[in-house]
Amino acid sequence: MNALLEAEGLSVRFGVSAGMFAARRYVRAVSEVDLALLPGETLALVGESGSGKTTFARALLGLVAHSAGTIRFEGTDTSTMTRRETQAMRRVVQMVFQDPFGSLDPRLPVADIIAEPLRIHGIGSRAEHRERVAELLGLVGLPGDAANRYPHQFSGGQRQRIAIARALAPRPRVIIADEPLSALDVSIQSQILNLMGELRARVGISYLLISHDLAAVHHLADRVAAMYLGRVVEVAGREALFARPAHPYTRALLDSVPRIGAGRRVPGRALQGDIPSPMAPPPGCAFHPRCARASAVCREVVPVLQAVAAGHSAACHHPLVEGAA
Repeated sequence: MNALLEAEGLSVRFGVSAGMFAARRYVRAVSEVDLALLPGETLALVGESGSGKTTFARALLGLVAHSAGTIRFEGTDTSTMTRRETQAMRRVVQMVFQDPFGSLDPRLPVADIIAEPLRIHGIGSRAEHRERVAELLGLVGLPGDAANRYPHQFSGGQRQRIAIARALAPRPRVIIADEPLSALDVSIQSQILNLMGELRARVGISYLLISHDLAAVHHLADRVAAMYLGRVVEVAGREALFARPAHPYTRALLDSVPRIGAGRRVPGRALQGDIPSPMAPPPGCAFHPRCARASAVCREVVPVLQAVAAGHSAACHHPLVEGAA
């Protein structure tokens, strides 16, 4: 199956000023990432804060420039697209941002917020905009009178529903959801998660879901990619990754989740140490200072992403999967 949205060797770096007379330094936020989102699937990107997940997503949309690699939409290199082709891609690839409080214009009523993508892309008349807004409000579970109210009059969960409705307005094929649950109460998180699943089943949308919430990922994702210090270290189907993680970092992420067992709550095992600075990443495998399985080769050679089982890849010199090289 051909990918809808694909990154090959994608890298993003930012210049950092070190003073008037010092040499300019760079932060490599994303390093040589290969990922593909297939039609109708949900691909989840997980990892600690600072691992490069949001920067990768923004690079896919052109919100930050990439320094190397290729981004393709339906097989076409986005760097070769005309202005009209780029506009067409942005119509069908939408983003739901992490902060439902900061991503909505407080000066606009909800009807104008949701209809904004329709105006930008020249879709329909004003009457059709009103019809589409009413349709979307019903789709995301908000009352019709919400159209005339302002963002400050809604709860966090309701604002995120508005943001999702706005993303759905131009009938996208892909939604990039950047931590869509993190700013919400737990009770509201489940509602938004269920809504995203229902919309995928009803409309056939593909999601790139960025999240540190592994329970949400297990509920919604088809495939999962784990990212550490700008690199993808493991990619697998949801069940395979949760049952048989191949990379020690993925194993540590799963172990850190609290569990209910033996009639009591079992706390997770916290991952020791902090993620290194992207300005001075460790040599070899970036995870080796925190890894109990690290050896001399881990400290010297950067591991490449390679298959450890069917549909399961890991960038590790000593993967956990039995029988892997």
